[in-house]
Amino acid sequence: MKKLFVFLCVAGLIAASASPLFAGGIDNKTNWSAEYIRTLNRNAATDSADIVAYNPAGVMKMEDGLFGNLSVQFIDKKYNNKVGGTDLESHEPSYLPGLFLLYKRDRLAGFFSFTIPGGGGYVDYSQGNYTTQYAAALLNQLFYIPAFGVAASNGLQRFEAESYYYGYTFGGAFAINDMFSVSLAARYIDAYREAKGFVIMNPGVATEMTHYADYEEDADGWGGIIGLNIAPTEELNIGMRYETRTDLDFDQKVNQDENTLNPALSNQLLPYLGVNNGASVSRNLPAIFALGISYKFFQKFRVETNLTYYLNNAAGWDDTVPTPRDPSDVDDGYDLGIALEYTFNNKLKGSLGYLYTDTGIDAKNMLPESPELDVQTIGAGAAYECIPGMILNFAIGNSFYKSDSFVSSIGSEIEYEKNNFFISLGIQYKFL
Repeated sequence: MKKLFVFLCVAGLIAASASPLFAGGIDNKTNWSAEYIRTLNRNAATDSADIVAYNPAGVMKMEDGLFGNLSVQFIDKKYNNKVGGTDLESHEPSYLPGLFLLYKRDRLAGFFSFTIPGGGGYVDYSQGNYTTQYAAALLNQLFYIPAFGVAASNGLQRFEAESYYYGYTFGGAFAINDMFSVSLAARYIDAYREAKGFVIMNPGVATEMTHYADYEEDADGWGGIIGLNIAPTEELNIGMRYETRTDLDFDQKVNQDENTLNPALSNQLLPYLGVNNGASVSRNLPAIFALGISYKFFQKFRVETNLTYYLNNAAGWDDTVPTPRDPSDVDDGYDLGIALEYTFNNKLKGSLGYLYTDTGIDAKNMLPESPELDVQTIGAGAAYECIPGMILNFAIGNSFYKSDSFVSSIGSEIEYEKNNFFISLGIQYKFL
């Protein structure tokens, strides 16, 4: 138990410094473990405690015991809003933890996980981005003051934002027989979003105007997760998971909406961007259906293919991005992938994974700070049992996003570009 206590203390320190990240649906994120990063396909896996999040019913195929699994990911995020041909960039990294605990005995199992099921991490657009460009256009068009000649040209801008959804899952699994097992879990999500920035118009002259904005939003909610695992043969395994929609009503708090040139314009900009102090907006986390099929060839070579489907249409959203989102412009999204895994000996195995993601959203409806672009991801890595009961995982990969563009209401062409490089380290230990 002392080893378990030390393990949990380390995990807690890492979780306290968490910053979320990148892959999955529009809002849903599914890259929670080092095992996932090195395969990108875990919906039918039965080999590690991280499957309490991916194939929870499949834990009944693991051996009896108490398992602790901890992963940390480093993501080098490069985001670009190209506004009228001008690059506005953010190059801020993120660090993502994942913690999984499993106790299995005979036909019953209990589990817990801490994951980041949503959020985009921290971004810093030091020269502004499309959101600040849009805000500048609003200031110029809606609050234009002829006496001062305020204009949106020759301005200075900056925008910072951070978002994270902390997920705490508690559940159990039951083996009906050797072929079928089921699971049921509840997940609590604590979500937080914050943004701040400024726009300076006509800097250095008598008509210089600076508008500062700073606001935050928070929400929490519960959802359920149902799992089914089917193992027709020793070689073939099928895993299924359904996550219900999590209702998240974000309470808004405005910390600053101040205009230095004309105080009468203070507290006027953020309402045009859909942010009102004391208001609440719905941005529910969509439901997910996940299916995986795994097959072992010659006991050493395993192939797994996955489909993860994001039910965006039924989510229920009424926030802004920064212009009001039309729900009819958002389609369901999906991940489709394949993993190859080879066991070299009883201590070492290596893997290679591929994943294609269609987010189901048009560029004009994407979040400028972290645009939800379609993406192809490649990951690879290895798992090594360094001592009996302790397995180390190392993974590396890259997400190659497909750029997308649209002509905005401010008259400029907006093009979104992204690239994510990531490294992950994980450790699993069997305590009992």
